[in-house]
Parts: sequence; C-alpha cells; structure tokens
Amino acid sequence: MRQTFEFRAIIGTLIWIGLIAIGIMFARQSFSRAPEATNLIAQYVGNQRRTVELNFPYAQLVSVGDAVYLGSGEQVSAIGVVSRVKDEQCNEEGLAWADRAFVTLYGSAPQLNESAFVEYHAAPDSSAWVLQTMLPPEKRRELTKLIVDSYQKNQNDIVTALRPVVEASLKDASAVIREDLKNAFEAREDRIRKIGQRYQSELVEKEIVPLVQSQIMPIVKAEGEPLASEIGQEIWNEVSMFRFGWRYIYDKTPLPDKKLTEKEFKRFVDEKAVPILESHVEDIVAVQQSIMKRIVRNEQVKATISKSIKSIVNDPEVQELMGDVFQEVFVGNDRLKGVLEEHWKGPEAQRAMAIANDRLEPTITEIGMALFGSPREKITPEFARVLRHRILHKDSRWLTLHIEGEADPNAVQPKKLPVRIATEHSEIPYAPARSVN
Repeated sequence: MRQTFEFRAIIGTLIWIGLIAIGIMFARQSFSRAPEATNLIAQYVGNQRRTVELNFPYAQLVSVGDAVYLGSGEQVSAIGVVSRVKDEQCNEEGLAWADRAFVTLYGSAPQLNESAFVEYHAAPDSSAWVLQTMLPPEKRRELTKLIVDSYQKNQNDIVTALRPVVEASLKDASAVIREDLKNAFEAREDRIRKIGQRYQSELVEKEIVPLVQSQIMPIVKAEGEPLASEIGQEIWNEVSMFRFGWRYIYDKTPLPDKKLTEKEFKRFVDEKAVPILESHVEDIVAVQQSIMKRIVRNEQVKATISKSIKSIVNDPEVQELMGDVFQEVFVGNDRLKGVLEEHWKGPEAQRAMAIANDRLEPTITEIGMALFGSPREKITPEFARVLRHRILHKDSRWLTLHIEGEADPNAVQPKKLPVRIATEHSEIPYAPARSVN
C-alpha cells in the first residue's frame, strides 16, 4: 500500500516538473511578442458576446434563432441572433408575438452608439413573393434576352414549320365558330328581341335620340351646310330648265315616245351632277372628318356613350346571354375541340412540334439554369431563398443592425436598441449557393 502511494507521488512530481519546464520554454519564446499577445487578449476580452434588448414599436412575430445582419457594408455577415423573446406565450420553438426581445451580438459585431437601431424584416408566404424573389429585375432582363435571342435565331424555322398547322386549324375552327355562333344567336332570338326592345325604350329613345337632336345634328349642320350649299349651287347652275321643261311637256302628250324627262335626268346626273360631286370628294371627306372630331370631343356625347356602354356591359341579362353563348360556342363546343385536336394531334403538327423542340431546347435549358442553377455546380441565390423559406421554413424573419456615424470604443455601449419595422419588400441578405459535387 505504501509502495503504491510513493509511486503515485513520484509520477505526480515528474508531471509537475515537466509542465513547469514547458511553461518556462513557452514564456522565453513568446517574451519578444508580448505586446502583440497583449493586444490580442485585450481585443478578445473587449469583443466578447454581449446581449442587447430590442424594443419594438408594436408586437411582432419573433423567434429565438432569428438572425441579425449588419445593415451596411459590401460583405454581408451575420453578427448576432435572437436569444430570448420577452413573452409568456412562446411556443416550444420560442416563437411569439412580442414587443421586446433580446439578441446576442457576436464578437464580430461593431461598436454601438446612441444612433444605432435595428430594422425588422419579414418575408411573406405568398406566391407573389416567390415570383418576385425568383424574378428580380435583373433576372427578368436576362430571361427576356434569352427568349428574344432564341426567337430571332429560330424564328424562320419555327414559323415555317407551324404555319400550315396554324392556318389550317384557324380556317376550320373559324368555320365552326361562325356556324355555331349564328345558331346560338338564332336559338336565343326571343331573348335578344326582348333585350333590344328594352334598350329601344330605355336607351335609344331616352338617351340617343335626344343626344342626336341636341348635340350631333347641330354639329352636322354647322360643318356640312356650307359645302352642301356650294355643291347644290354648282349643280343648280348646270340645270337647263328649257331641256327639262319641253321634255316634261312632251311626256304628257299622247305621242308614242315617252320617258324623255327620265332620260334627261339620267343624262344630267351622269354628265353634270356626278362630275361636280367627284370634284368635291376631298372636301366631303374633310367635312366628315371634322364632324367626327367634333362629335368625339363633345363632352355630352362622350358621357352619354360611356354611360350607354356601361349599362349594356353591366346588364345582368346581357351578361347571362353572352356567357351562355360563349359557353356553348367556345368552351363546351365538341365540334370545335374535335377540329383543333384533329390538326394539332396529326402527323404534320407532331413534326412541327419536334422541330420547335429541337430549336428551343437549348434556350429552355438556359432558362432553367438561370432560374434554378446547374445540378452539377450550384443553385441560384434566388432559388436558395425560396427553398429555405418555403420548403425548409427558414429566413422567415431577420434583423439588420444600422449604425449612423462613428462609435466611440471607450464610450458605454447602449443596452437597449429601438426597432423599426421595414415597410417595403426586402430580401434576406444571406442566401448562399449550394455546391453539388
């Protein structure tokens, strides 16, 4: 027993002697670097993690583990995390609606000052957010360029292949639509007549006719009367009362040759009136254009027409009628579906689609890589954001630290920071692309 105790004492003494020797050697080797070591130790002690309380203007959904990022700077870095939520209603994951929370700032976090604040961000769970995230402006420009370049490059081949199929299907489909549309309206003739009679009384007689009398006819008279008078005077100057007179008298006699007045009138129209009218064609067109411009610009005409169109469009009976016709002719028309299927499932359409697929496949692959990334290299940051948020349920909320001005390292660090709620859509600043080997 005593031998065992002595053995342990000897071994312990040797270990202590070895440790002291190693310490002396280490001290000698590092003595010359003492200032540098001192600075490193001071920096480590000064940059220890610290906890700061956040005060929200009103309750927000906060969770333990929500990340805090530095709000400025070219290189994005996480500088803290929500460590505690001040609320008694937290669930098992530490998620709750709260107006106070505590964040732990890492040693890499910058010095704070009195102007520092935190901004709260939340990513919505809507499909609109997915589209906006996947298709930011620069991504839309990239995809647009891919599509335009591909279309310009393959336009002739694709159009040449598809034109016969499109033309044939549209021709046969138009024939079916015209025939079935005519039958649909004929089958609803009674309903259309009732609607027409109602609008004849409610719209035409009460709105349109008074509008024509009070607004349109004065415009037509003011614009057209001078030219009509000028043309009428020119025609009248060519009228020969003598030639018409004796022919009229001759027609009234019992002589065998009749209808001289009618023949003279036809000659006068062909040789005199028509040339005069033809010489004023440009004037007549100009007057018509002037009349239409004045009618279109008339405020009362515009208001009445707009009111009439709205009343027809919003009429439940008209909407029901047009819905029935559309359903019968376009949606539920088996003849139309059969005609389209006959063309687009035929061998010619299959050949055209094969040509289009061959020409567009490289572009479709490029579009997929631009949206989702390459399966052999990395996924895009936009797709990574969607995956993390919608699939992995991460990055739903995050905070950004903002510091205005310079912070005094010797000043007392604030223990509380105000929180501002971000009102505009923003993207979480950290979404790495995943490398795949």
